[in-house]
Amino acid sequence: MAALARARSAAAVACVLAWIGLGGIYQRVVLWPAVALLPRRRHALVSAYMRVMARVIFALLGAGGARAVRAGHLPTQGPLLALMNHQSLVDILTVILLGRPYVPWFVSRRRYGRFVPTIAFCQRLLGCPIIEPSERRAALATLREAARSQDHGLVIFPEGHRTPDGEIGPFHSAGMELMLRERPLPVYLVVTDGFWTCRRLGDFVFNIHKIDGRTEVLGPFAPPAPGRTAEFVGEMREKMVAHLHAMRGPDARL
Repeated sequence: MAALARARSAAAVACVLAWIGLGGIYQRVVLWPAVALLPRRRHALVSAYMRVMARVIFALLGAGGARAVRAGHLPTQGPLLALMNHQSLVDILTVILLGRPYVPWFVSRRRYGRFVPTIAFCQRLLGCPIIEPSERRAALATLREAARSQDHGLVIFPEGHRTPDGEIGPFHSAGMELMLRERPLPVYLVVTDGFWTCRRLGDFVFNIHKIDGRTEVLGPFAPPAPGRTAEFVGEMREKMVAHLHAMRGPDARL
């Protein structure tokens, strides 16, 4: 049975890669020209494309034995700030499907904005903020501008990296605090679990069947009062940690 599950997982990964390849062709042949011709429809066009890509990828992962369920959504008809814990490469796909009616911006590192197939190009089309954490001053300036200009939500991963056991690590809070001071917005929390078993690309090949994922949206929470930003961010982390532990309880799974 183990060998069959591993073979099924590898077949699903091959199908995902083929789908991404086809999506990349469509992206450049159809989506890119459409965005150029209809710039006012940019966000709607890119969002529709990204949702189709994400839905099919999750369907293929399901065929490989994965389980992934979501509860709640991010109301992206207007601006908001969402904090999400970081477990695997599919977190971005989850964000894509949580945003309604539009895919929110998400902050990513420079290397992901260049080298991840399909997603990297969509980041540029959407206008997502791309940062290099080691360049602190430039990164904070980018986040400040993103806070000012976002119209359909912004998702950040405050841990900054994927944790090996899925627990929520310490927050790198400077960027969040800056954005909340720059533009106080309703805050949502996105807590995800069960994806950390395949946190790296190599983990997916034979292990898709180990994914038993669930993602839940909490909020909205009113933005902090002036002078309480750092305390507020700490409170948001505590809520996410507590909710993750509740999701891992014996009676939490559907």
